[in-house]
Amino acid sequence: MSVRILNWSNRRALAPIAEAIRSFTERYPGADVAQVERPLSDFEHQGIEGVAAQYDIVIFDHPFCGRIAASGCFEPLEAPLADLLGDDRANLYIGPSLATYRYREHVWGAPIDGATQNAAYRPDLLERIGGRVPESHANVLQLGRLARGSGLWLGTALQTPHAFMSILSYMANIGQPVRADDDALLEIPEASFARAYQAMDELIRLCPPEAHGWNSIDLHEQMIARDDIVYTPAVYGYATYGEADMRRRLGFAPFAGLDAPYHAGSTIGGTALGLSASASDKDMALAFIRHALELGIVHRRIGHHHGQAAARAEWDDPEIDRIFNGFQSGSYSSMETAWTRPRYPGYPEFQRKAGEAMASCLSAGADAAKAHGMLCDIAGFGVRAGAAR
Repeated sequence: MSVRILNWSNRRALAPIAEAIRSFTERYPGADVAQVERPLSDFEHQGIEGVAAQYDIVIFDHPFCGRIAASGCFEPLEAPLADLLGDDRANLYIGPSLATYRYREHVWGAPIDGATQNAAYRPDLLERIGGRVPESHANVLQLGRLARGSGLWLGTALQTPHAFMSILSYMANIGQPVRADDDALLEIPEASFARAYQAMDELIRLCPPEAHGWNSIDLHEQMIARDDIVYTPAVYGYATYGEADMRRRLGFAPFAGLDAPYHAGSTIGGTALGLSASASDKDMALAFIRHALELGIVHRRIGHHHGQAAARAEWDDPEIDRIFNGFQSGSYSSMETAWTRPRYPGYPEFQRKAGEAMASCLSAGADAAKAHGMLCDIAGFGVRAGAAR
């Protein structure tokens, strides 16, 4: 029997799983395990039920948990992997990484990758203009004006869903995030949305026009390829861009929010391994998931293969931090205080549409009231229901 894994196309994702496959098949010589990759855009938006029917293990993000639970397309993992995913095992993982995959009393994913929105910067460019790493959004604007005075830019990612993710982070940092339960979105607080939207509008004015077409990978790529983007305050961090083989190694810092504590409220991302209910060999697939988790938790090897583990053991390892030029130490506080997105069944579709709407509004210079109204329409309730109560 064989195990087929659906992954996403970046070495942060592919290389650790390749190492897990290599070491697993060395341990179990008869095992047939392979991974297939898909682009980041498909990872963020592709329907989960269809891919679960085609693959034995699917690497996914926590907002899909509601759809997974409703459709029954994955197997719960808390019983067969209780020693790694049980109620008392949350501290094995950084921040709320494990909790994000616990939905309706089941754990639907085994956290393999830890990420949230954090800051990234070019140390050489920051030094050139005499700037400092910002702690707050106010500091970000100061740095942006300094950068523009030297012909340089700040950076951001606006392509769906990244502008919306940043808005969510600013709202959570303020202490008034969007509200949802296990069944539906309940509220988009108008006051915190307006402040968050304004923060994004202010940031965009300090970014190059090309940023309107970038996702998180694009932004990291541009920051190392060109020499005019100094800093971004909120992007889903890729530790691998701090590695020694990059043209210019990026530095990393906490999310720079609107209110103190400025590092808090960042919208958590990361990924997990999900076991398809259609898996051809569930025992082998479970054995592989266990092996992959232990690669980070026990052996601390994921970071040695370009990955950023969800395992706390790797986040606490100075050698891993050195490999990634301070990524773990730089974003640790934001990971520990990260905010979890809604996971009700309709949320992934809401996120896709909201991401498109916010990118469009910000690109067109629409005001916050119009943007808020569009979100409320997408959510299926009127502006009054979206106002703070």
